[in-house]
Amino acid sequence: MAQKPGGRRRANVKINVFEQFELRSRSSVEASLLAKQERSIRRADRRAARLAAKNAPAVVAVTQDALTGASFIVPAVRTTLTARLKPVRGYLTMLVFSGMMATSALPAYAMSPELAAFAGVGSLDPSLLAADAETQGLTVTQIGLQNYKRGTAKDISAEELFRQQTITAYRDYAGPTAEDYLLNPPFPTYNTEKVMQVAAKYVGVPYVFGGETPAGFDCSGYVKFVFSQFGIALPHSVNGQARMGKIINPEDALPGDLVIMNDHSHDGIYAGNGMFYHAPLRGDKVKLAPIFTPKHYFVRLGIDG
Repeated sequence: MAQKPGGRRRANVKINVFEQFELRSRSSVEASLLAKQERSIRRADRRAARLAAKNAPAVVAVTQDALTGASFIVPAVRTTLTARLKPVRGYLTMLVFSGMMATSALPAYAMSPELAAFAGVGSLDPSLLAADAETQGLTVTQIGLQNYKRGTAKDISAEELFRQQTITAYRDYAGPTAEDYLLNPPFPTYNTEKVMQVAAKYVGVPYVFGGETPAGFDCSGYVKFVFSQFGIALPHSVNGQARMGKIINPEDALPGDLVIMNDHSHDGIYAGNGMFYHAPLRGDKVKLAPIFTPKHYFVRLGIDG
């Protein structure tokens, strides 16, 4: 019969099993640590490689020496985006600065005629301006400098500007008046043809309320001035002029008769064929035009035609 192993042998067997298990466990742990260290080393190597590639000079070409036949690499200096854009940035800075300086200088030239002349933008000498070939024959007779205060300028319409210019011209008129002509009439003999010629002479004169000179007429002022040149004194009013003659039938009206509106709001000088010379209204001028309303009548002055 086979003998059973002794207790000591069984104990030895148990110890060997535990030792083998411990050895295998230790081996696994060491392998895991070794793998982890290898991964760390590889990561460190990759980081070092990226850093080296970033800082290393770029390769342009591989050339060969003609005498020795040796090949070598020609590196190029690596430049960053900021370095490449530096010249452009400097140019743009100078351009913006120049524009700002030019813009700030413009008001000075505009507000100071003396400075503009000194800088060559203009001149204060009329003789130099007149002699300049680029003026194309323009003669400068007077230069007026007007000082303006900031905030005092106001918008003005073309109509208002024309009205102010007309009033100024009317006030500055220095020619003969109706009273002057009555003292020494240029046409002492009344003639309808001459009346039409004198009436037509003032076509285009602007309307001025209360005006009775060639610088500006209203309706009755125009009629008064025309007839004064024939020695005929008329008042400066439609009512007064209507009473200076007699009413006639429309079919008997002749050039030189007065056209009176029924409400005495307006009058003019009849020119025949339903037309009359008159100074219409503000903003208009003396003109030959159709009688614009049927509500009118004719007055003939106490003169033989």
